[in-house]
Amino acid sequence: MSDPQPRNQCEIQVAYVRKENAKIAKTQLEKAALLDKRFRMVPATSTEDVDNIEEQKGWIAVPILHGAENQIKQEPWDVLVEGFGHQMCPYSSKMIGSRGHVVETSSGSVDLTLIQMTILGLESSSLPSTAISALPNHLVEAVRKLNVNICPRQLELFGDDRTIILPPQAFEGQEFLSILQEARQFQTCKAGNKTHAIEHGDLTSVRKDFWRRLARAHNSSRIARKGAIDPDSSIRESGHRLVWPHVGIPDSTGPGSPSWIRVTEQGIKQSFDITRVMFSRGNVSEKIRFGKLVKEGDVVLDMYAGIGYYTLPALIHGRASFVYACEWNEHAANALEFNVMDNKVGDRTKIMVGDCRKLAKQHNLVNLADRVSLGLLPSSEGGWRTAIRALKNRCGGWLHVHGNVPVKEAEGWALWVCRELSNFAREEGKGDNFIILCSHMERVKSFAPTICHYVADIFVGPPEFQSLIDNQIILESATRAGILQSDSSFLPSPADIAPPSCALSPDGVLSQEWMR
Repeated sequence: MSDPQPRNQCEIQVAYVRKENAKIAKTQLEKAALLDKRFRMVPATSTEDVDNIEEQKGWIAVPILHGAENQIKQEPWDVLVEGFGHQMCPYSSKMIGSRGHVVETSSGSVDLTLIQMTILGLESSSLPSTAISALPNHLVEAVRKLNVNICPRQLELFGDDRTIILPPQAFEGQEFLSILQEARQFQTCKAGNKTHAIEHGDLTSVRKDFWRRLARAHNSSRIARKGAIDPDSSIRESGHRLVWPHVGIPDSTGPGSPSWIRVTEQGIKQSFDITRVMFSRGNVSEKIRFGKLVKEGDVVLDMYAGIGYYTLPALIHGRASFVYACEWNEHAANALEFNVMDNKVGDRTKIMVGDCRKLAKQHNLVNLADRVSLGLLPSSEGGWRTAIRALKNRCGGWLHVHGNVPVKEAEGWALWVCRELSNFAREEGKGDNFIILCSHMERVKSFAPTICHYVADIFVGPPEFQSLIDNQIILESATRAGILQSDSSFLPSPADIAPPSCALSPDGVLSQEWMR
C-alpha cells in the first residue's frame, strides 16, 4: 500500500525553468493567468516527463493550471520553459486551511473560483452558506461547466493599477449572457424586487454591473480586452480595447486619459496609451540585458524606440551619456517624451518622430554612436546601412540586431547578417580594416513553433578596439566577418552565403514593403 499523500501538498502540473529564470517565468505566468497560485515553487525532482534528467537538477518547478501547457507554448516567453511535468508541490501559506472558495449548496460542497462567484452575484468567499445554497443548483452547475475560454479560472492583471486584460473570447456568447441574466434575475428577486424579465435594454446594464463587480473583486479600476496587432502595419498599433468603465478607444490620449497606463519594470516607469500603443511584455529579460551591455558614457542610437523599451534601460541602468531615439508611431513617441521626463532622463535624450532612415539624414546621425539598437520585428534589415553610418569612424561600435528567425537557420542568419554588414561598412567607407564580429546571439522568446526572436550582438570597427579573439584570425578571412563561437573559435562568414528564408527578399517570408 502506498503512503498517503501529505495534506499540505499535492501532485500537480508544473513548468520546469532554470533557477535564474524562475522569477521572470513566474511573473509571466501570473500575467497570463496561467500560474496556479495555490501552490509554491519548489526545486524540480527527477521525472520521466522530460528527457534531460541530469540537467533538471538545477531546475525549478513552477505550478501551472491544469491544461495550461498548450497555451504556454503559444506565448512569446515560452523560451523560458525547459519542459513540463507533474510533481508534488506544497500549498502556499494563504491556501493552507482554505484551499479555495469551497461553498455549500443544497446538493453538497462545490469549489467556485472568484470569477465564477462574481458571475453568480456573490461578492466574496466569506458569505454565509445560506447565500450559496439558495442559488438554483442548475445555475451553479451551468457556471461551473462554462468553457475556460469563456470563463477563465484567473485573469491577467496588467500595469501598476492592476488593469484587467480579458482574453479575446472571455465573457462573450449567448450561453454566458443567458447565465448572467438568470443570475442577475435571481439576485434581483432575492433582494425583494418584483420579478420581471430582463429585456434587451436591461442587458446593457447587466453587463455593466458584471464588469463593475469583476473589477471590484480584483481590486481593479479598469477592464480592457486583448486584441491582435496588424502584422502589415508599420506603426504596430495596439489592438486592445477598453471594456469598462470606458468603452472602445477614447477620443483623448495622454496622461490622465481613460486608456493611459503605467508599467514599472526594474524601477523604470513606462507609461503609454493601451489602446494605441503595443507593449512587449515578453522582452523584459532582453531589456535588462541591454541595460547591462550599455557602458557608462556610451552614445546610443535607438532606431525603433517605441515607448522606450531599450532607450530607458540604456539611460537609467547603463548610464549612457546620450540617446538618440527614433520612432514612427506618433502615439508611442508622445509616450516616450513623457517617459524620459517621468524618469528624469529627458536632458540626455533627443526624440525624433518618423522613419529612422530619413531622420538619420535630416539630423546628420553619422559618426556619433558607440552602440545602435535595431529592435524592429520581424526584421530590422531595412535599417542596417543607416546603423553602420551612425557608428563612430575611429573606433566603430556595437549593433544589436533583432529579428524573427527560424531556429534551424539561426547560425546561418547570423553569418549572413555579418556578411551584409561587412558589405555596408565597405560601401560606406568605414575603413578597409573594419571587422565584423558577432560575439553573442540571445534567444529572447518564441515567436512561433519553429521561429524565435533573436538578438545578435555584433562588433563593427577596427580590430584593435576588440579583445574577444585574435585579430589575425579574422583579418585572414575572406570577408573579415563571422561568429565568435562558444569555444572561442572563429567561424568566418562565406562571401557567397545565401540569404536565409527570413531575409527581406521579394519572395521571402518577410516581404512587407514597409520594412525595406
